[in-house]
Amino acid sequence: MDTRNALLPALATLLAGFLITAPTAAQQAQDLVGQVKEAAATKAPLGTPLMFSVMGLTKDNVEKVTRSLTSLTENVYVCSGCKHVAAAAGKCIPCDAELEAKRVPILFKAVPSFEESTIQLTPFAARTLSYSHLKDALTKNSIEVDDAKFPLAGQSRLVLSGGSLEKVKTIQKALNGSGFFDRAVASYDAVSTQTHVVVHAIATPPMYGRVATFIAALDTNATLVDVTWGPQPVVPPAKP
Repeated sequence: MDTRNALLPALATLLAGFLITAPTAAQQAQDLVGQVKEAAATKAPLGTPLMFSVMGLTKDNVEKVTRSLTSLTENVYVCSGCKHVAAAAGKCIPCDAELEAKRVPILFKAVPSFEESTIQLTPFAARTLSYSHLKDALTKNSIEVDDAKFPLAGQSRLVLSGGSLEKVKTIQKALNGSGFFDRAVASYDAVSTQTHVVVHAIATPPMYGRVATFIAALDTNATLVDVTWGPQPVVPPAKP
């Protein structure tokens, strides 16, 4: 049997798969661009701007890094009728229609600068930007974030692992007295066994690395594992 003829069906299948997948990825990228333009036109509220130092940015990879950042999305649920957006699946209360899942962009703008070795980000206020997801996206493009030069600006949520309900008050008191933040409100999430601290940065925000070192030095066994900006989950706060 001619092996070339035997391989033809398999090659045809692979080619068909490629032709289907490539336009789909391109269409997804175009959809995200369209959503950002639509949000800009409707003057959607914007979140806290962030600017931080990185290593590995070059003239050759800056465009790829920009695409990677602007492709960061989160899942929301939208009513096809009134366009109401919800964070969880269910029915639209005004329309009584099932909400449809949709991926939406997290960032309004991402501006990497290889000359300055910095990245400026502007998230949408209604979206949640995670430090860990941001770092993962950059690492995939061989970009290293400098924790010592990553400011925790605006209102954010510190996510701590290794703590306990009994240590929440200690963590809250320490952060309020640290001089890093105007205010810190800590709570314990029994489901994830994490301590969450909603913080409001001072005019000159502290750097991620410095806050992580400060928390690690507390006698609580807690470790800073993530920081998020945007909508925060509702967790009962610790008592003063």
